Amino acid sequence: MRLTKEQVEKITRTILDKLKDKELVEFKASEAKVHERMVEVFLTDLRAEDTLDREVEEILKGHSGEIDSQRLDYRKMFNIVKGKLARERGIII
Repeated sequence: MRLTKEQVEKITRTILDKLKDKELVEFKASEAKVHERMVEVFLTDLRAEDTLDREVEEILKGHSGEIDSQRLDYRKMFNIVKGKLARERGIII
């Protein structure tokens, strides 16, 4: 995960505060519960992306010979495979 839990908490707090300041949200639960849920969702999405990254690494590892022999750009291949898997699985990255 590229962000720490503390960073996620700060980001979600900033988002929540801006929404609240602009009166774009109406709380049906306590603000603390809303913030807690935002953090959970954010962290879950980050973990899903981390899992996807590991899967892409494994797939590309299995094709490393082809990637090397054809002199393909590993980062470009990584992004292509990751994008395809994300679309297939309905993951927004």
